[in-house]
Amino acid sequence: MKTGLIACLVLVTALSGCGGTETPSDAAQRTLAGRFATALFQGDAVSARSFLVGRDEPALDFLVRRATARWRREHASVDLPARRRSSRWVVRYSGRRTFSDGRFETESGDLIVLVAPSAAGARVRFFAFSNVRTRFSTHHDSQLLPSKR
Repeated sequence: MKTGLIACLVLVTALSGCGGTETPSDAAQRTLAGRFATALFQGDAVSARSFLVGRDEPALDFLVRRATARWRREHASVDLPARRRSSRWVVRYSGRRTFSDGRFETESGDLIVLVAPSAAGARVRFFAFSNVRTRFSTHHDSQLLPSKR
């Protein structure tokens, strides 16, 4: 019980020190989450980093570069508008990546975005992927009839 209380206190303290004085409106947060997700799934690391609270934080920079690299050649579709789930915003996505040897992956899941106030308005404090489902297949699998699989 004490550990949970301490963790909540640390989280609230960290979020309150983000530089902003007012909590952004739900509309501003929803728009920011959608724009961040769109940049991420189009493989645009520069645009995605521009939505971060700490653009020069090495850990977040690494996560953004890693997430956008997967979608640089082929983009995922994003189900907008973002949906609020407690204090976070959830954006569903789905996409396919093909490889030169004929295999491909179909991936879908949720992008969870934590929005925080800052001096420049609403910004992304952190993001994570949830419910990620990846289906691996080959060109030959798509050619087979269901009875031959």
